[in-house]
Amino acid sequence: MTVEVHVSGRIEAGRFAEFIEASSRWMDYRVQAGYPRPRLLQGLSGEMNSVVMVFEYPDLGAYEKEEGQVFEDGEYVRLAMAMPFTGPLHYAVFRRL
Repeated sequence: MTVEVHVSGRIEAGRFAEFIEASSRWMDYRVQAGYPRPRLLQGLSGEMNSVVMVFEYPDLGAYEKEEGQVFEDGEYVRLAMAMPFTGPLHYAVFRRL
């Protein structure tokens, strides 16, 4: 069973280029640490400066394991916090049929 996690958020006005640079550093770190590289989607309609990061896992257990590990990794957290999101991030977990 493949699981997708969609994380959506909004980038602060005027900081989209900064977001792209910060997210690139964060994604490179993820890959080096053995985590899957998410797809990054930019909203072309709807709320301005919206993005969605789509993560793919072989099963729910792999996602839960990663969630437990990343919060203990100071460098991961530092890189993630450098992305200039405004407001809350929204998580949605899907199972492919």
